[in-house]
Order: sequence, then C-alpha cells, then structure tokens
Amino acid sequence: MTKDKLFAVLFCWAVASPLLAQDTLPAPVAQFTTTVERGGLRFQPQYPPLVQVAGAPQAFYTSYWEFGDGHYSFEESPWHAYAQSGEYEVILCGTAHYDDNKKPPKPPKKKVTATAYTSAPPTGPMGVFTAAEQSIALRTNRQPVAGQELFCIISYRNRSTYTTGGRLHLFFNERKFPTSHFQFLEARTHYGEVSEAAYSAADAPAEFTWEAWAAAPNSSGGNAAAVVSVSPPPQVDELLQKARKDYRSEQIWRFAELRPGETRNLFITLQGTPTMLRDTNALIHLLGVFAPFDPAVPADSFLLEIEIVNSHDPNSIAVSNNRLNFRRARNRDLEYRVRFQNTGEGPAKRIEITVSSPKSLNLRRLEPLDWYPRCPICTEPPQPGGCLDTTVTDAGLVFTFQNIYLPGTRQKDCSDKDSTKGFIRYRIHTERRLAKLPFSSQASIVFDKNEPVVTNFATTRFKPGISPGVKVGYGFHPDSISQTGYYFAGLSLSPYRSWRTYPQVELLTGIQSRTKLPDRVITIPGDTSTLKNDIDTLVSQRFFRSGYRQAFSLELPVLIRRNLNDFLGIGLGGSLMLWMSKGEDEVIATTIRQPYRWAVGPAGTAFYAPFGVPIISETRTTEPYRETRLQPSLFGDVTLGSVRSGPHVSLRAGWRYSGEWTLFAQVAAHITF
Repeated sequence: MTKDKLFAVLFCWAVASPLLAQDTLPAPVAQFTTTVERGGLRFQPQYPPLVQVAGAPQAFYTSYWEFGDGHYSFEESPWHAYAQSGEYEVILCGTAHYDDNKKPPKPPKKKVTATAYTSAPPTGPMGVFTAAEQSIALRTNRQPVAGQELFCIISYRNRSTYTTGGRLHLFFNERKFPTSHFQFLEARTHYGEVSEAAYSAADAPAEFTWEAWAAAPNSSGGNAAAVVSVSPPPQVDELLQKARKDYRSEQIWRFAELRPGETRNLFITLQGTPTMLRDTNALIHLLGVFAPFDPAVPADSFLLEIEIVNSHDPNSIAVSNNRLNFRRARNRDLEYRVRFQNTGEGPAKRIEITVSSPKSLNLRRLEPLDWYPRCPICTEPPQPGGCLDTTVTDAGLVFTFQNIYLPGTRQKDCSDKDSTKGFIRYRIHTERRLAKLPFSSQASIVFDKNEPVVTNFATTRFKPGISPGVKVGYGFHPDSISQTGYYFAGLSLSPYRSWRTYPQVELLTGIQSRTKLPDRVITIPGDTSTLKNDIDTLVSQRFFRSGYRQAFSLELPVLIRRNLNDFLGIGLGGSLMLWMSKGEDEVIATTIRQPYRWAVGPAGTAFYAPFGVPIISETRTTEPYRETRLQPSLFGDVTLGSVRSGPHVSLRAGWRYSGEWTLFAQVAAHITF
C-alpha cells in the first residue's frame, strides 16, 4: 500500500513579471507529495493555479528538484531512490511560464522534515555535462530575473586514473557591465566540499608530491592534505588571473578524494539584484574552473551563457553586448541568440525565424555559430534530411529549420520539456559608418503554419563616452574701439561623437597683453573773474594722462549643443567670466601762474592785463590700477568642420554684462578627441 508523505520542501516561486506589481493577496503556496514506488519515491508537485496571459501560448510550469543527496531532476514528477536511509532536505523550484499572476518578487519558503528509504540503491549522481571530454559543467534552472533566486548546478568529475583533491572556482558578475547582477546566497554541498575561506593559509610544498602534500601540517597540528594551500598549475593560474580581471565576484570550494571516474554535484543559489533590470535581454556568463592539485589530472573550465529576462517567456532574443564603447564599436562583432519553444500539442517540422536587423549591422557578414535542432546548413541542390537555411532579405535575417522534429510541450509522449526548446546563435558585424544611436533587433517565430510568435527587442546602446577637447582663440568687442581683444585657450568636455542634443562644458583662460591706453589731455583754464587785487596771479592747469592695462581671465562656458550633421553644429549657452585686470595711470600735471595787474585802456576802460614771465611748474604721479569683475554672458555658437570628433572652427557671439550689456564675439580653433 502506498502512503503519501510530505517531504522537506523549499519552494521557489517564479512569475512572469515579478517586479511589475505587488499584490496584497497572500503569496502563493506550493507543496509536493511523495509516493513509495519501486523501492524509491515518486515526487508529485502541487502548484498554485496559473493565470493565463491573454494572447500567449498556454501557461505551464517547469520544475527543478534537488533531492538532498547530490542528485537533481528537471522532470515534472520524478522518481528517485536514495542509497541510504535517513533524513533529506528536498528543494523544489517551480517556474511559471505565460502566467499573469502579480505576486511579490520574494518567493515564500517552507521546510518540512520527513524520512525517505530505498530498497534499490541507485548509481552515482548524473552530471550536467554536454560532452565526454568535460571535467566541469554548469547549468541553471532558468534564465535570471531581477529579484529572483537562480539555482545553479556545478558538476565536476575525475576523468583520470588518479585520486585527487583540488579547488572549484565560480566566477560571476562580469566587469564589462557597470553593476553587479548577482548576490551569492548559499552553497549546498554533499561530498565534503568546504569554502576556501574555512581553510588555513599553510604554505604549499615548493615542489608538488603526494607525499609532501599528505604530510604537510594543518592549523590543528595534524596531517591532512585537504587543508594545504596548493598553488594551481601555470596554465590554470593564467586562466584564473584572466577570470579575476573579467569578473567582480569569485567563490572557491576545496574538494578532496575525488576518485577516478567519480562525478559530483555542488548546488548554489544566486540572488538577482534589482540593477539587473537595466541589462535585460543581455547575454551574461558564469565561469566554472576545475583545478585539481595533481598535475596528472587535467584541469578544465566551463563558460555558461545565460540571458537576463524580465519574464520567463521561452521565446526571446538576446545580444552579447547591450552597451558598447563607441570608440571601438565600428566593425565590431556582436553575437545574438534567439530562443524558442514549441508549446503545441504535436511536433514542429518547420520553424522560420525572421530577425529584424537595423542599418547599424552589416548583414553581409552573417555567421551562424550554433543551433538546435542539430542539422546541417542547407545546400544547393537540396539534400535529403533536415537542414538550416539562412537568407538575407529586406525584412532582415531569415533562419529556416526544414524537415526537423521538435516536440511540443503538450505532446502526449513528451516528458522532457527541454527537448521542446531550440535556439539559433549567430554573429554579425556592425557597419564601419555607425551612428551613435541605439539599435534593436526583434524576432518573429513561426512553427509550421501557426501564427507568428513575436519576441522582445534586443537593444544595444552606446556608453556616453567622454570627448576631451583643446580650444584656442581670440575674443573681442566689435562695438568698442577702446577695448583691446584678448587671446584665450582652454579645455572642453562633452560626450563622445553624440548624435543627439548633448551638454558641453569648457574652462578657458584668457590673457590680454600689456596695452597702452590712449593719451588724454585735460585743460583747466584760469578764470579772470577770480582776480581781486591790483596785482594778482591767474592760475591755469593742464593734466596729461597716460598708462597701460593688462588682464587675466577665467571663463566657464556651459552650453547645449546639437550636431546637425558631420560638418555643422549649433549651440546655445552662457558663461561666467572672472576678469582680473591691472595697470598704471601716469598723470603729468602742469600749473601755469601768470601775473596780472589792473590797467586802464585808451578809452578809459579798466581791465586785468598779464605782465611779466609766467611761472610754470610740473608734477608727475603714478597711480596703480586693479579691478576684478564677474561678467555673465549669453551667447550662440556655430561650429564648422569635423564637429563630432576632430578639428573644427567655432564662431561664438553674444552679450556680456559689465555694468551694461555689450556685444562680444569669439573665434576659435577647436579639436575634440
């Protein structure tokens, strides 16, 4: 008689759009039951009801199981037998596809403990290897979504005839992205793997031998090979050094006594960060490194490519670089991957994928890299059997799988949901003449004669980049004949080769060379009405003024610019100028003292008449001059030449305030890099 048993369960809930909304309804709860069957246990999930997305294929769940003994399964209702009786913690992570439930992004977790027995001990664990020559392989339970947990299996094995210990390295959070995508949560080990941080820093033997390795003392004084810090072989060390330059985060585990032919699985959980959203539809990578201590055991590495998504739609397109440095973007190769899944009730025999391709991509340089279902490239004349046809049309790229067999998820004899999935991966180059504007691709997928399934957009944007510049020129006041112009030089900073409206800031220093002021003469004649006595003196004066000026300025212009094409740009802005001038004023004062006396003319008229020799005196004084003024300005700007990047001429005119608004102009040679 069978008996249902509720097992220890950790349920991970994944919905189509976990960050779009949060509901006040209780979080969904899932359970699973177990039934004794053939000496093992049959696991049956019990998921909450799905809410169908309108217009989408039929909603469904995919399951991921960890059985608590180093084994796993991706089947919906797997059977598993344990090698030993005992208590195990089982993890179930269900992912909902085409589900419109709006639940909190943090899934509920529930643990229940029970005991499982087996009467038919199974063989060792099966790894996620995809090739016979692999010593390490990685696989995730789904594509990563911001705010959700991601389960990853690290499978490793010993393909040599020697027992060995060593290290496992996991690298994540690539440095080419501005922010980290994952936070490490936990590792679940079943074969004594220990985090590297738990080991002592004992020195490794100078020359590797198993005897020296086994005899080396650990921190507790005993002899235990597992705690010795052994340096990796040169080729592994080179791989690790490169990985540490490419990735921000690394986790290391030490393993021991890995026997020949033995396979082990290590399970980890990563948490998607909220900043992952900005890189949606980008292809990212996890890197695993198998580094055995024994030089006779070959080291290995595995690069797992996954796509950041915002929902668990199995039909999508992703690009390897969603942010490019424009300086190195021209004639750059990009890799795209289109994923698809047959959700029908029967197999698909023909799949046509049309990818819209922007003008920024050179369609003539298409290179298919990998695809599934596996089949050769179509040839002329056609050969019997399935093949993949690639065509370039006005609509873009067309990939057609012909005469293939891809099962449907609702097909009666289909128990492996992974067998219903396919993909096409290809490389394409950007054009040499490239506009600095985002470009996107979208795929339309047709299974046999059904309606097309349209995917998301895979968009590549350009990093703003910084374009420094050097500027020299001459400034003057066209409406002033008294003010001398000034020479200036400085630096500019703006986004690199912008195709849109962009800001620009400059810092200019100006010098007005020593300039002689115009001579000025002021005469103050004597007034005879001031004479009172019979004999008096009439005083008159003359002032001769001369001098010079020189100035130093600091100007901070800020403007908004737009390049109308490669050769003409315009801008509007304002600036603040600190004008610091100095100089000298020399004054020569000449005083003339002319004696006058009272006289009577022939007609009997009395008047004052000069007599004698005038007395002339002269004084010379020098007065220093200093003035500092803050002068705001408003101006317009026109540039001619290689305005996006390179040498060009700048013409600037506007009004500057210094007590009153006066017209000013600047002519400059400007080069941006």
